[in-house]
Order: sequence, then structure tokens, then C-alpha cells
Amino acid sequence: MKKLEAFQRGDGAHWGLSDWYEDGEAELTAALADHAPFDTGWYSSKKEIASAQIYSDDGTTITVEVSVSDDFDTEGLGYARTTDWTIEGVCKCVSAAWDKAEQARDKAQEYEGFSVILHHRDGASWVETYLVNIGWGENLHPPGDNYHWWGWQHNGDEETGGKPHPAIPADTVQAFERWANDWAFARVQDGEKTLRIGDWEIKPWRDNIPAQEDPNDYAGMGWIGRDGQP
Repeated sequence: MKKLEAFQRGDGAHWGLSDWYEDGEAELTAALADHAPFDTGWYSSKKEIASAQIYSDDGTTITVEVSVSDDFDTEGLGYARTTDWTIEGVCKCVSAAWDKAEQARDKAQEYEGFSVILHHRDGASWVETYLVNIGWGENLHPPGDNYHWWGWQHNGDEETGGKPHPAIPADTVQAFERWANDWAFARVQDGEKTLRIGDWEIKPWRDNIPAQEDPNDYAGMGWIGRDGQP
């Protein structure tokens, strides 16, 4: 099997996983033209928390594996296969594998993140972040190195947690906390994407409301759901 050496020198792609550097794309194009077994090895993206491997064991089918993560060290792995031995075909296969990896990561995440936005005459600006723990275990702190406590992230420490930004009205803070926790545990209407109170708005980081757990799945097992209910 031919190893594609250009992919072993640092990052293999610019912004994504299929906008390869010039020497890597040239080597991959030549390997596709040969229609013989090859392997890029694992290569990373310069701008994304993602990596990929493109290979063919038999010279007939090309396999793409993609690994993704996020600021909370939530990993996701996806793969796809194609028999289209063109650059365009491989690009589509990379996209398909990447989509599956992100879906796997979303299912594995132990948090829901929310941005608090202030709307004003000149537009809108981010003011605050709110995090909800949806993990199965007793997660005392959010995973990863970027956040150190659950809830509001404006100011706090690992022992006492965070406090909301002082510019947000107290009643709005309470309403946002209730709504964010309801959204995280699928207790809001499916079409309810955000909550706006006056000039303030809270928006979840993910586009779709999480799937609601079915208690019947755990009947008789004594299991407790991530919201603390059987």
C-alpha cells in the first residue's frame, strides 16, 4: 500500500478536511489515477478540531474516516465509502463521513451551551454564556479546558461557580435559566428556538432541540435519566 507522504507533514488541509494543501492534493490525485491501494494516514485541519484518514485496501473501494472534537473534548467518529475514484468523489465522501462524525459527537455531548445576546440600535452582540450539565454522571465541572463551572460564565471560580453578567436584569436571568434548562431536557415546544425578553435573547448553540428520553426504555431497570427522573 502506498503511503502519501505529503499528508504526514503537519496539517493536511486548510479550513476543512478536503481543501488539501497543494502537494497533498497532487499526491492524492496521482494515487486516484493509479487506482491502487493507498493511505493518507491521519491528517488534521488547520482551522477545525477535526482529522481524517483516506485509504483504499483493495484498489476498488475508498474509505474515509473522520474524527471530530470540541471545546469540551467531546469526540465523534464517522466513516463513509465510495467507489468514485475522482477528487470530487472523495470530497463528497469526506463530507459524508464528517457529517456522521458530528452527529456522533452531538449524541455524546454532556452539555448544552447557550449564548445571551443583547439587541441594540447598531445590531446585536454576545454578552454571556450559560452551560447546562446533561451528562449521566456527576460532572462537577464541564469537560475540557475552556470552562470551569456550570451555569453562568461571566465571573466565578471552580468552587462557587459563575455569576451572570451584571447588565442582564435579574428577572431576565431567572427566566433564561428556567428556559435553558427546559430546552436542554426537551421540555419546550419543538419549534421554540430562542427566548427573547425585551432587548435580551438566549439562543442554544445547537440547532435542534435534544431528543426527549422515553422512560419506557428503562422500565424495571431502576435507571435514572439525565434530568434526575426515572
